[in-house]
Amino acid sequence: MPLGVTIPEKEVLRYMGYHGITKVEPDTQVRIGKAIDQVESQSHPRIVTKEYPIRVRGNDITVYNGTEEIVLTSESLARNLKGCCGAVLLAATIGPACDMLVRRASVTSSADASIYQAAGAAAIEAFLDDYNDKLEKEYAAQGLFLRPRFSPGYGDLKLDHQKDWFRLLDISKQIGVELTDSLLMVPTKSVTALIGIGIDKSKVGCSGCSECGKHDTCAYSKEDK
Repeated sequence: MPLGVTIPEKEVLRYMGYHGITKVEPDTQVRIGKAIDQVESQSHPRIVTKEYPIRVRGNDITVYNGTEEIVLTSESLARNLKGCCGAVLLAATIGPACDMLVRRASVTSSADASIYQAAGAAAIEAFLDDYNDKLEKEYAAQGLFLRPRFSPGYGDLKLDHQKDWFRLLDISKQIGVELTDSLLMVPTKSVTALIGIGIDKSKVGCSGCSECGKHDTCAYSKEDK
């Protein structure tokens, strides 16, 4: 299984907008199962990471990269990084296969295309959750704790910071992901994120969708509205 992890069906349903729905039509269930199988088997995940020292002052987070200082201004990210002096920046993708599956399905069925979209979104998150778990164990062995990962475009962190991630991590060269003029990534099932590193677990700030300013209107929120 090239993806390396199992795609949770409940997450596919969440991305399809099945909030609070416990019964799914048998035909839809079969289609979801097929999409999960194909996305799992045809994905080729890649990831690049790098650790940087950071400083949090007010709502400004400064990332130090040698002689360059990148300032991220975000109240929600600053809350997430409370007590942190370092962070892991990452970029990951499951590759172009899911985009191809979506295009192929869209020729005959918009419903199937949306299922593949949802399976791909759940796939990159499952891959990153698994990576996150491994990373947490590595840092815990050093007496350090990790914050929930946080991405440009989440909460009040501007999507424009995608450009910083691509420059700092050389994402296009390292994992083959391109950034469009509209700040979207290709392949589409790709993610950039920051994970704070702290020494005091009790200082963990924001954790989860409920802390995001878009929580009430986001169709993909993991929290009850």
